[in-house]
Amino acid sequence: MKTQKKIQVQAKRAFTLIEMIGVLAVIAILAALLIPKIFEAINNAGVNNAAVSYNTVKTALADHYAKFGSLLASNGTAFTAGNGVATNFDHVLLTEGFLDKPFLVKIGDGTGNRVEVNAPQGTTTPATPLNTAYDLAGSGSGTNDAAGGAVVEAIITGVTELDAKALNDRLDGQTLGSAVGADDTKGRVKYNTSTGNGTIVRIYVTHR
Repeated sequence: MKTQKKIQVQAKRAFTLIEMIGVLAVIAILAALLIPKIFEAINNAGVNNAAVSYNTVKTALADHYAKFGSLLASNGTAFTAGNGVATNFDHVLLTEGFLDKPFLVKIGDGTGNRVEVNAPQGTTTPATPLNTAYDLAGSGSGTNDAAGGAVVEAIITGVTELDAKALNDRLDGQTLGSAVGADDTKGRVKYNTSTGNGTIVRIYVTHR
């Protein structure tokens, strides 16, 4: 008799099939709401990391210029804009002690990220995202605001267009950006519309 009562009590404590289905439905709803937020947070973290890395390079370049008085010299050795030293200038800053690590970001494919010191484009229009002319004021007049002896750019390769736009909005604001599907040629961030392999993002750092 006691055994029968014990079995009945245990049966009353067990979940029914309907209750189990209800619990699983609640879990599925919560997962559907939370998973997109998690991926969005991961994506935002990558864009934030790129912005922080850019600002770190900018500070390091200011320290380099304060010490050597030139963008085209390192430890007393002059070099030409666009040569081997200049196309990996983050490694120069690393050697000088102004950076703790090379220019690395958590967006893009990571294959060609670097800091370059390039020859300026003079009066060339900034309308082409791949050249070193920049419409920093966003006037759209075609005036190059980065004319001088040299212009420093941070290069990020293989970036999705959504990440490129998010980085632009973070550094330049939406008013100096373009809609998805259009080239961005205003402000410090420039890029072509994305292809299957992503786009190359060029970010103005400084010029002298």
